Amino acid sequence: MKHFLYLIFSIPIIVFSQGNNNCVNATTLCYNQTQFASNQNATVSACNGCEDGASLSGNFCYELNNTVWFNFTTNNSGGDVFVNFSNINCDNTNGFNNSIQATVISASIPCDESTYNLVSNCETSNSDFQLTANNLLPNTTYYIQVDGDSISGDLFPASCGFNISVEGEGVEVLIDAGEGSSIFRGESTTLNGTGPANSVWSPASTLSDPISPQTIATPPVTTTYFYTYVTADGCAYVDEVTVVVQETLIITNTFTPNDDGINDYWHISSIENFPTAKISVYDRWGQLVFKSVGYGGEKVWTGKQNGITVPSGVYFYIIDLNTESDEDLFSGYVTVIK
Repeated sequence: MKHFLYLIFSIPIIVFSQGNNNCVNATTLCYNQTQFASNQNATVSACNGCEDGASLSGNFCYELNNTVWFNFTTNNSGGDVFVNFSNINCDNTNGFNNSIQATVISASIPCDESTYNLVSNCETSNSDFQLTANNLLPNTTYYIQVDGDSISGDLFPASCGFNISVEGEGVEVLIDAGEGSSIFRGESTTLNGTGPANSVWSPASTLSDPISPQTIATPPVTTTYFYTYVTADGCAYVDEVTVVVQETLIITNTFTPNDDGINDYWHISSIENFPTAKISVYDRWGQLVFKSVGYGGEKVWTGKQNGITVPSGVYFYIIDLNTESDEDLFSGYVTVIK
């Protein structure tokens, strides 16, 4: 199961200076991780070679107004990328426009307007919309420019909060920690992770090699392990897997069902950790004398068959912990003494 940090908020309009007011400080977007953003109080730098554009007339799609910047880096394969805008909430004060404008650009020289190229559609909207950038190069940083719309008659360009995220094969990062397992204390199990190079396991102290996709785990107690990949621009992707550590079963081999309150039933220590365990007991002729799914409370063998105490003797048992592992199948003998 893939796990990402999704930042989804209600969107108030709050006055503050934008950290991503310029291309150099563009906010990095991570695959499938939503960011809250706003273009309120942002400014523009319009000149030849400037990051926003050569003039207030803009670069490709629209006039420049309170511009904010985002970027993303494609993966090793590249491909199509989609930029999603949602929950657009603009200042509705009289005189303000209420739509934002956005597009995706490439830059052979980062943040130098003279090297920009348009790589997506241009959109102007006050409701959810998507930018589509096809066939992007691998391992390349692209920029998203977001403006507040302004048309004739507006006193002010749009000042809006919004959610923004990127998805698609060009930025997709897959990381999988594999399947969980159940072991007894002192045993080991293999973790099989799948993900980009440089993915690491944690906590590392009970692992044979935390930087190997396949590693041996020997946890003393039930432990959740995290398989994590962090990109050069700080995007973190993580999946988790839990290794359940059970106490070893202690199966007594003798009991005395004589109703004296001492050792009157067959004790199986730690069986309560396996509520779907299947317990079967047979006599010397192979006849079933006791059967239960789960063991404990009223579901214990008191040495009776159909309400009658069985004869003294040796009985054969099979305990299947029902964990789909051959290692969790136990068999042996228990002696009934009256």
